[in-house]
Amino acid sequence: MENNNKITKNPIRGRVVAISKDTKTVKVEVPRIVPNKTYGKRLHLHTSLFADTFGVANIAVGKDVDILPCRRISKNKSWKVVSVVAH
Repeated sequence: MENNNKITKNPIRGRVVAISKDTKTVKVEVPRIVPNKTYGKRLHLHTSLFADTFGVANIAVGKDVDILPCRRISKNKSWKVVSVVAH
């Protein structure tokens, strides 16, 4: 009996904001909604992440992508693009 201890992680969906010149890196904004502590008004905030695009085609600015965390590739890049979401 084999022991497969692979942990599947849920991808995070974000929008591509910028692409590097060599198209190996993209900047992805991941939105989140946080309520104000006092008044409860919803604030729309975002987190900017750099992701590697190895093996993924058809990436353009404005498209939604799914990203997963991976080992550190460079100083700022520790995410990889899994797929481009079709609309």
